[in-house]
Amino acid sequence: MQIVVRRTGGIAGLSRAWRIDTDACADPEDWAALVDGLPRTPPERPQQMRDDFEWTITVASTTIRVPGSQLDGAWAVLVQRVRTEGEPA
Repeated sequence: MQIVVRRTGGIAGLSRAWRIDTDACADPEDWAALVDGLPRTPPERPQQMRDDFEWTITVASTTIRVPGSQLDGAWAVLVQRVRTEGEPA
């Protein structure tokens, strides 16, 4: 399963992205459990805060967008793990 995390915005408006192929990892079952534990709907999108990041998270063929101020819980865990264990996209 391919997971891509993209961060855009912030003060400089830069974009960065990371990706991981969970099937090629040493622990695909852990990744599957993490993905299975994600909420099926993204957090509600309040009005975007000025200079906030926006996270675009694609898991297989599903993409969601989460403002940085709303990134928490299982979504935040997924983002952090992809950034740590993945490679720049």
